[in-house]
Amino acid sequence: MAARFHGRTLQPPPPPVPADRQSTLDALPAQVALLDADGVVVAVNAAWRAFGERNGANPGNDVGARYLDVCTAATRAGSGDAARVADGIRAVLDGSATAFDHEYACGPPDTPRWFVVRVAPIAGGGSARALVQHQDVTARRSAEGLARFRARLLDAVDAAVIALDDDGRVVEWNHGAEQLYGWSGDEALGHPVEALVIPPTSREAARETMTRLRTRGRWEGEVELRHRDGRTLPVLARNVALEGVDGAPAGFVGVSIDITRRLETEQALRSARDYMAAVTASIGDGLCTLDEEGRVVYLNPRGEELLGWSAADLAGQVYHEAVHHTHGNGSAYLADDCPLVRAIRTGGAARTTDDVVIRRDGSALDVQQVLTPFETAAGVAGSVLVFSDITERKSREREAARRLQDLEWLERIRTALDEDGFVLHAQPIVDLADGRTVQHELLIRMRDADGSLIAPGAFLPVAEAYGLIGEIDRWVIGEAAAIAARGHPVELNLSASSLGDATLYAHVDAELQRTGADPALLVFELTETALLRDEEAAGRFVAALVARGCTLALDDFGTGYGGFSYLKRLPVSFLKIDIEFVRDLVSEPASRQVVEAVVSLARGFGIRTVAEGVEDAATLGVLKELGVDFAQGFHLGRPTPLDRTFDPGDPT
Repeated sequence: MAARFHGRTLQPPPPPVPADRQSTLDALPAQVALLDADGVVVAVNAAWRAFGERNGANPGNDVGARYLDVCTAATRAGSGDAARVADGIRAVLDGSATAFDHEYACGPPDTPRWFVVRVAPIAGGGSARALVQHQDVTARRSAEGLARFRARLLDAVDAAVIALDDDGRVVEWNHGAEQLYGWSGDEALGHPVEALVIPPTSREAARETMTRLRTRGRWEGEVELRHRDGRTLPVLARNVALEGVDGAPAGFVGVSIDITRRLETEQALRSARDYMAAVTASIGDGLCTLDEEGRVVYLNPRGEELLGWSAADLAGQVYHEAVHHTHGNGSAYLADDCPLVRAIRTGGAARTTDDVVIRRDGSALDVQQVLTPFETAAGVAGSVLVFSDITERKSREREAARRLQDLEWLERIRTALDEDGFVLHAQPIVDLADGRTVQHELLIRMRDADGSLIAPGAFLPVAEAYGLIGEIDRWVIGEAAAIAARGHPVELNLSASSLGDATLYAHVDAELQRTGADPALLVFELTETALLRDEEAAGRFVAALVARGCTLALDDFGTGYGGFSYLKRLPVSFLKIDIEFVRDLVSEPASRQVVEAVVSLARGFGIRTVAEGVEDAATLGVLKELGVDFAQGFHLGRPTPLDRTFDPGDPT
């Protein structure tokens, strides 16, 4: 609306106003224009010109325009506000009205801005006869709406909450106010609060209080207020001035509590005292306020819970340096790269949707953060930072990504099963007494589309989780039997899931019969975890294997709790010492003691030992010294394809 009131049709330029008067006009924050008796603009201030520039007008073109003509044109375009403004200006110019003001909306219907146009006559001002002022009151209207929201927010609190406009008229009167003062909300709305609750003898003091409230922004104290029936009530009142964008009061919010009964008052006072603090303390997100340097001033209870720091611990510390200095991957988060820090420096707002903060214990917490600047009526400036725990959301996202990846792997595994996409490599197992290779462990790989090989760790967990591991195990059993049929002793691993398959032994027996392999050349490796999955089924399977002439090896020995008991109950031929104890055997005395104990235990049971993961000659030497029977590892031989491992004429 205000933009349409800026004229385009220029008249011969009027004489310029004196420089001192122009300076006075430019100092005014509102948009001001002076009109002569014919409604022609004779002067505008800097705010008027700046508004015109922001809304498409050319700078300086307003002076000399016939303002009433512009109003008329806007009226023809359907603006009822323009017609009322034109009538008001004419009434002031012809002396039939001493003043005119009108409030109107301008802009899109979903996000309008609100303005007040005020027209006043001018006497002794040269050619100027009327002053037209447009003032943005959007903040005031927003403040009124916010005040109503805050009043509703505290409707459940045993306190009276009253919101006023900047003239002291009631715009919100909550249930507590109805109970305390006897007036209903409908009766109170639109009336001066003074007429409703201020005793006649206290009205002058109340006006002085309102003056202090306008200048200081807050007032709190115990006062005598009036009930509808005429009786007075001692109340504790807290009043806050709401500030508009131009710095002027845009409204007021007052909270009052009956303190007639002191014991009831204490509870009510705790509920109503600083209601904004009560709200921030009860929200489910972390909230802190920062000063202009980014230092922590306040931290709500949820923030303390999320960060592990108390408000006192963080008070005075720079937020970024204290809890926001590291990325999720552990790398340093420089302050210059942080959007929150940049926003604090410029007084702006910022939002991060995928971020981390560092708790007191050093762990990272996934959060999203929203930073909003603020400035109080008292001139205190800073930012409000709200941070929300998104751990659950991130977990769901990671789980969804994992499931999608699993589905892709499932398709690749099925394709490999259908199209012979698996291959075996063999790693030698060496007798430490004479250095001979006595057998090979078979290790599975998958062919990728480009011909490269995929390690088992990428696809076996998915096959295990989704029930395809049994088919893979059966394929390995068939391949191992075929190799054994050529006279090569081999070891193969079976999964925990397969041990619970009642038909698995029948498959082993069928493959031995099909290939004609000697069962003694097949060593089945089982882990303690696999045995624990279904001990009864595993026991039946192992007994059937050994009765058929196959051999059993207990893999990863030394890492579980039940390994010793299995040595008593199962016909184990080999103990495979876990790589965890072999890797640091040379440098870690504890590992040496474990290996020495395993060797001694195995000898007592008549079982041979195999050390896995031998990477160097020094480790090999210690293993020989401790009496380990066999070993395997990169130092002794890497896994190689079958066609490069087994010579058809060589039974090893």
